[in-house]
Amino acid sequence: MLDPGGIVTAMCRVARAAARSIGMACRPSANAVDFRIRANLVHTLPPRNVIWRIRLSQYVLRLARAWRQSAASEEILIFDEAFVQAVSMLACFSGTADETCLAHALDFIPESDVVVRIDACEQLLIERLDRRQKSHTFAERLFETGLDKRLQSATVVARVCGLLTARGRSIIDVDANNQRALTLAIDEIEEEILARYKRSLHSAAYPPIPLD
Repeated sequence: MLDPGGIVTAMCRVARAAARSIGMACRPSANAVDFRIRANLVHTLPPRNVIWRIRLSQYVLRLARAWRQSAASEEILIFDEAFVQAVSMLACFSGTADETCLAHALDFIPESDVVVRIDACEQLLIERLDRRQKSHTFAERLFETGLDKRLQSATVVARVCGLLTARGRSIIDVDANNQRALTLAIDEIEEEILARYKRSLHSAAYPPIPLD
């Protein structure tokens, strides 16, 4: 089937995303937590653009569901661009990126064991985004975030991570501009994840004994 510009493929992706959201809406009790997270985040940081409001609402809803379903897993799970990125993108499109709103939004998201923040210079971000744009079809580029929003998002992510650090959350910064620093950061991430995993196994094997 011919698909000039990838329009049919893009519309199918939109339809599948909408169908998944509708499917979740048909089971409101089972997905109540996910809908609550979405409602709270979108209400706190409402995107001004209607299309992006719908897109980010669907993204947060599916992310919340995936997170909840993974919570009971005993495996080590890595989410790429999860809630920290979601909050940052909502802030960019809402135009409301003050500390109070960001802190309020962070109150609603589930807590991860470790947050990994990849820091790259503006030129490197531009080069990567340019390669990504070139690899996409015309229709896919219509649904992509613009360069200005991506660069703004990187700044907001840094502020969000600063707020999380102030709350005592574990943040690992990765310098993507330096190959040696990148290699060392990967080792640090591996050690941190394994250490937390071993502690969780120990806690499960030897639960605390309540004392009267």
